[in-house]
Amino acid sequence: MRRMGVVCLFAFGIAIIIALTLVGFGSSEASMGNTSASGHEKAFDPGSMNLSVSPGNDFYDYVEGAWIKSHPVPADKARYGEFQIVDDRTYDRVKKIVDSAANNTSAPEGSLDQKIGEFYRVGMDNATLEKQRLDPIKDKLNMIDNISNTSEVQAVSTQMMDYGMDPFFSMYAAPDKKNSRVMIATITQGGLGLPDRDFYFRQDNDSIKTRAQYLTHVAKMFVFLGDSPKIAENNAKTVMTIETRLANASFTNVADNDEIKTYNMMSLEELQAFAPGLNWSRLFSAFGRPDVTEVNVRNPSFFKELSTALQNDSVADWKTFLRWKLILATSSYLSSDLEGEHFDFYGRKLNGQQEMKPRWKRVLDAEYGAIGEAIGRVYVDGYFDPGSKARMQEMVSNLKKAFRERIQNLTWMEPETKKKALTKLDVLDVQVGYPDEWLNYSELEVKNVSYVMNVLAASKFQFHHGPDGLDRIGKPVDRKLWEMDPQETNAYADYNKVLIVFPAGILQSPFFNKDADDAVNYGAIGAIIGHEMTHNFDSQGRKFDASGNLTDWWTSKDADNFNKSTGGLVDEYNMFEVLPGLHVNGNLTLPENIADFGGLTMAYHAYKLSLKGEPEMIDGFTGDQRFFLSFAQMWRESDTNESLRMRALTDTHSPCRFRVNGVVFNVPEFYKAFPSIKPGDKLHRPVNERPVIW
Repeated sequence: MRRMGVVCLFAFGIAIIIALTLVGFGSSEASMGNTSASGHEKAFDPGSMNLSVSPGNDFYDYVEGAWIKSHPVPADKARYGEFQIVDDRTYDRVKKIVDSAANNTSAPEGSLDQKIGEFYRVGMDNATLEKQRLDPIKDKLNMIDNISNTSEVQAVSTQMMDYGMDPFFSMYAAPDKKNSRVMIATITQGGLGLPDRDFYFRQDNDSIKTRAQYLTHVAKMFVFLGDSPKIAENNAKTVMTIETRLANASFTNVADNDEIKTYNMMSLEELQAFAPGLNWSRLFSAFGRPDVTEVNVRNPSFFKELSTALQNDSVADWKTFLRWKLILATSSYLSSDLEGEHFDFYGRKLNGQQEMKPRWKRVLDAEYGAIGEAIGRVYVDGYFDPGSKARMQEMVSNLKKAFRERIQNLTWMEPETKKKALTKLDVLDVQVGYPDEWLNYSELEVKNVSYVMNVLAASKFQFHHGPDGLDRIGKPVDRKLWEMDPQETNAYADYNKVLIVFPAGILQSPFFNKDADDAVNYGAIGAIIGHEMTHNFDSQGRKFDASGNLTDWWTSKDADNFNKSTGGLVDEYNMFEVLPGLHVNGNLTLPENIADFGGLTMAYHAYKLSLKGEPEMIDGFTGDQRFFLSFAQMWRESDTNESLRMRALTDTHSPCRFRVNGVVFNVPEFYKAFPSIKPGDKLHRPVNERPVIW
């Protein structure tokens, strides 16, 4: 899992929620080959624009309305934009890597080539999957069936956690927020089959419908496990009852992203007294960590309720619950009937995706989760241009200069806080392309036995040896290990490490082209660099000092000024309507909205620093216009209504339309670039309503 304290440019796909990701500018890989008469790469495809729309009424539609109309969401996707186009390109590249490894039957046992190839071969063996059906997990089903008391409920759930199934909650190693040099044990809420706690309580028609569909889905899964339809229906109700109880005790998604509320250090003795329904010493001993003496309990209310429930609910109900959690975690890697039913609910009904991806892509998705960095190591050798690093370093330097000047010139911040902010900016580490230290996969075995057991073995490896693995508890924080694979088209900031990371996957056209003109690059990758920089100063990142420690380094006056400005941003985004009656959650999305706003602001001023003279007109647009058009087209995409609803309710990122319209109309230079935008236009914001944050 991705640990908290790491904030990404866009959300990740998980078993429950289809990937929610960034999109780029340009219309396709081929279109980016188009150049103007000057030879510069185009900042955008003018044919994508909807010129019947006034830019002041909807800049997003003005820039990409024609493209969205001509690019409906493909059946095997929940959303479609430039990111998905780049992602498909990466899939094709990675397929060549895994095909080569799969065809190399002479690869030494235990080598990365053997593991990459074997995982893919076994995953692609449909005939064996259909023949095996539930056989690969029969021993785990029997283990659950043999439970006879509450102590055994915990023992079995612990074994499931060891394989990454996390029936009740998750555990991982993370930097201590108040001592960022050392890794500590962390536990966080879980146990839910629906995407978010509020899905269990919202009373709108869509939520009521989703809960009914979920009950039907869970019952079908129990039928696949051999239960009669009537027993399966009752079992589904038991699951819903337990999950609703756990959801009621869970933090809201806003509270769960609060770095202060989720820091609750307890000694093991304190945790045992607080949540006596679990034997915590036995739990850590089972994971090979009897030496653990303290834990960060991110969500105390959840663990209090879980403890009570484990003591009060019947063993029979917990056995039913564990059977569900087992099939939920494994169904995507079993026979087609189980995989298809899992997709029907989580893909089609929740996200509006009409068809599954081709099998080879689904296997690659699983392989990314299993040994993604091993694949990335081969990927960068074949597809990463080392020259990109130098170009990125130049841009990062200009972004830092722009950020420094912005901080120095802030009128709302006092010198004492400015000095500390500048120190934090100076020490901010930037890592590009791939990690300096590769993950050691020697402890992972990949066998020609069953697909699902390879997935579970890899989950166990990550649980113990990954960047967040329990082996790292008590050890110094390793700044060289990444939370993201090199081939990912994404980027992230780490509050505790005070660093930002740009994998090789995002350093390709259309996001980044080292030969393109500055307006193109600063509008796209420049805004992305600025976004990640700003994360270290967003509403949560600002709570960490230059050493990555959670501490209050602001004067009270500056904190009040900051909160006042960001409060205006919350109000602005709360007004954006995603679907009829459904609005953006301004509090949930605040850190990302600050990062989007700050990122574009820094990128613009860095773009100006990069210029050596007045930029030429290209395609009839000035440099400033191309900068903002490039930024806007980076976010264009088509969406299913289900995907939009899911993001509005669960994602810390605003939907793409508002990542554009919510930002550009707060930037003064945007109005100068497009002087036709006047007061009275729908999205025009008066000067006194435009927040000044960074």
